[in-house]
Order: sequence, then C-alpha cells, then structure tokens
Amino acid sequence: MVRSWLKDGGATGRLPLLLAGLSLLGLGLGILLWLVSHRVPLPEGFQLMGLSLKGVQPSMLENWLVHLDTTLSEIPVQVEQVPRISSRLRDWGVQLDISRTRDAVLRAWNEVPFWQRLWGRASATIEPCWQIEPMRFQQQLQRFRSLERSPQDARLRYERGTIVIVPEQPGRRLLEEGCRANLLNALATVRLDKPTELRLTLALEPIAPRITAEPLRVIDGVRASYTTRFSGYQVNRNHNIRLASKALNGRILLPGERLSFNEVVGKRTLQHGFRLAPVIIRGQKRLGIGGGICQVSSTLFNAALLANLKIVRRHNHSIPVPYVPLGRDATVSDPWLDLVIENDSPFPVAIVTELGRSHLTVRVLGKVEAGRRVVLQTRRLRSGGWRVALWRLVYEEGRLIRREHIATSTYHPPQSTPQQATTSSE
Repeated sequence: MVRSWLKDGGATGRLPLLLAGLSLLGLGLGILLWLVSHRVPLPEGFQLMGLSLKGVQPSMLENWLVHLDTTLSEIPVQVEQVPRISSRLRDWGVQLDISRTRDAVLRAWNEVPFWQRLWGRASATIEPCWQIEPMRFQQQLQRFRSLERSPQDARLRYERGTIVIVPEQPGRRLLEEGCRANLLNALATVRLDKPTELRLTLALEPIAPRITAEPLRVIDGVRASYTTRFSGYQVNRNHNIRLASKALNGRILLPGERLSFNEVVGKRTLQHGFRLAPVIIRGQKRLGIGGGICQVSSTLFNAALLANLKIVRRHNHSIPVPYVPLGRDATVSDPWLDLVIENDSPFPVAIVTELGRSHLTVRVLGKVEAGRRVVLQTRRLRSGGWRVALWRLVYEEGRLIRREHIATSTYHPPQSTPQQATTSSE
C-alpha cells in the first residue's frame, strides 16, 4: 500500500507539511529551552557565598549581583595584627567582578540537564570572582606601615673593661602581593547567610640583620686604643666631637668590610645638629659647621693603625694640629676628604668610643693576638715646610715581622719644631 501511495505521488503534497511541522517543533523546543535558560528561576540548590539564588531569573542575575556587591562593600575587615583599626571591604578597593561571576553562575546553570532545570532539582556552589583596585588597596595598606621595622644589627658595648654583646633584632616589611593573596583567601571563607566579619592577616616578610651576635663572640678584648685631649671650654667644638664619636660608637666591621668616616658620621649640617666651630681651610683657621670632628677622625686613625687595620684612604691637614703628633692626623671634609679603614683580619672588629670632659678614647675591640705589638714611627724628611713619613712596625714575640710605610704628609711650616714620635700598642 505504501508503495502504491508513493508511486501515486501521495507524499508529494504532504512532505512540505511534514518538514514544516518538524521546523515548528524545533522552534518550539528552542523557545522552550531559551525560556528555561533565561526565564526559569534558579533553584534553591544554587548557592553563592552561602546565599541561595532561588527565584533569581538568569536574565536578572546581573542586577542581583550589583545589589550583592553593595552589601559586600560594607563587610567589616579586621586586621589580626592591629584589630583596633576599623575598615570596610570597600576601603581595600575590593569589588565583586560582576561580569565574571555572572558567567560562572550561567555556566553552571547551562551544565544542568534540561529535565533537571524544569524540575528545579539542580544544585551548585559557585565561587565568586573578585577584582581589586590597586591604588585603593595600596592606600589602605599604607595605614599599617607601622607594623614594619628595620632590622637592628648586633652591637658591642664596652663597659668598665667588660665587652657586652647587644643581640640583633630582625626587621619585617609588608608584602603587598602576600597581603592581596591573604585578602582573597579570607574572602573565600565569607558566608552571607549569617553575620560575618572578614579577618585578614597581613603578610609580613622577616628581614634578617646584617650582623648577628654569634660571630661577635670571638671578640675577646681590646686590640688597640688611642686617646686625644681637648679643652673643656670650647662648647660648640666639643658638641661636634660628641656627635661624631657617638656615630662611631659600636660600629662593627666584619672581615673584609670597610668603614668610611664620612658615611658613618653623615653630612655636617645645622639640620643634623652640628655647630659652628674652628676649622682649618687652606692653612688658616676659620669658623665652619662641624669644626672639631677631625679630632675624632684622627683619634680613630691612630687606633686603627695600632690595631693593625688596613688604611685605605687618609689625608693630612695643611698645618699641624695639637692633639696628635705630626704625621699622625687624618683630616676629613665631606665629600672630598675621607678616612677609610678596612678590617683585613679573618675576625670581626668593633669600634667603641669613650668621651670625657676633656678627652676622647677610641678602642678597637677584636680577637687579641698574644705576643703581637704595633709601633708607629714618624720621621722628618726635609725642612722649609714639614714633610713627615709615617711607618708601622709589627712585632711578634719581640721579632719584627713587618715594616709598612703608611703615608707621607706635607704641612706648612709651624711655629715650633716638631719631634720624632713613637707610640706603642702596649
């Protein structure tokens, strides 16, 4: 019968109708699928940060997320290290990334089988997406910079003949990337189905000090010391000496390290506390800011010589000075003239100063080498102006093991005749 029907051409008029019916059916199914995807409310099982999305139509999801972002911006943020400082999530520049979060919800919704969407039995937990405004985050982080601190190196004090080691103190600094990561991790724990407060632990990176107490324990005594004297009535000059000697006190040189007097003492300005006092400029005495600190550098120079430290840079005055023998002074003038010494020994050394009413003592602490003695010798080379050579002689068990030429100094002629000077570290 079918054959005859086909043969007779009965299907000729009905095939278009069949195709049209199938097209209408497909269109209807497409419309139904669109309605299910866009108009059918999300089921109770769809949750975001503990909140059910029940009743929210996919087409209205973006508006719902905008209102949610407003609520989220008011969440209190408590920083664990400083709980007394109050802030809100909006203060940290944190916002819900509405576009990406919406896409995440719809992606989860589209993965639900068609029949489950109709029956409303689908469930999914969607993680929100966030965006952080860098400028606002940095501004908020700035409020907690007080948590940072610089590391403090271990130091030495010399108290009544006793060496006291002051332990190091590690430093710490805020890590912006770490703080941002901690904030996002804290947000992952927030649930809006109950009263909530975001607890944030700021990321702090420890900073190790350069010098720790352990290597300093080898320091067992005074390798050398040198004392110069000054008049107690020169108030401004003595004030400058006090500032410079305080800056030097406790300085430690590890093996191979150098000490620059100018770097340690710093700029000689009124803002840094230095005062006007006599200075030597081109062979003449004048008033200058920081006058008197050359006595500190000269005292340090002699102590370093007697401690057998390496002298990297040194300059003499243009005229003799009264507080050290001729050829044994060390003038400084920032930034042109500097005194630089180097610890060329295998052990650390420390510089300590002692300031009295009319004297300054610089000591070099380190590992004392028994049987070693250092002698300084100066000798006048010619007349008509003063040209003086300085040598360092190192003895071990009474035997000369090294004779080292340190410097040759030239001065304008002084009023009186200088004498050859010899100083020992004994």
